[in-house]
Amino acid sequence: MIEAIRDSQSAADMMEEAYDSLLGINRTDGRCLDILQRLGPMTAGKLAEETGLTTGAVTPLLDRLEAAGYVRRRRDTADRRKVFVEITELAGRMGQLVYSEMAEFGRSSSFEMPVADMQVIASFLRTSAFLDRKMSAVLAATKPKPSAGRKARLDAAETFAREIRREFKKLRSEIEDVWFGRSKG
Repeated sequence: MIEAIRDSQSAADMMEEAYDSLLGINRTDGRCLDILQRLGPMTAGKLAEETGLTTGAVTPLLDRLEAAGYVRRRRDTADRRKVFVEITELAGRMGQLVYSEMAEFGRSSSFEMPVADMQVIASFLRTSAFLDRKMSAVLAATKPKPSAGRKARLDAAETFAREIRREFKKLRSEIEDVWFGRSKG
């Protein structure tokens, strides 16, 4: 099972890299654009939270995406201090051109799949994404300095393994909530 998950993630990573290259943007900018396309307009602070980046890193990132024509900033009409970031028509059209056939294939092939099977797959994918987010946060907290040698990196991996075991024990009910659709994950 884990091999299939990793293969799927690797293939998705290759597709994202190719799409980002088509757009002429880097991977981090592409990840932010994907989040905006999936979740809709949000503040820069919310985007930082969704990506795990600092707000200081998000500002120049948004400047680059805005200069490329893929996002725009829009002031909230109710609270002029609040600024939302949203994708442009260009970004929406590019995404539609590249991903529409895949979406259509998913709709047509899922049409033949029993709803119960689709619900199990959706639960698995939500749970997998939830676990990946939790694991990446723990891994980021245990990573060594960039100049670290092999021993320090192995020590960091061992620390991660201990921490993630502890974290998963604490998260068991939350993981079950995601699996059974009782939370968004």
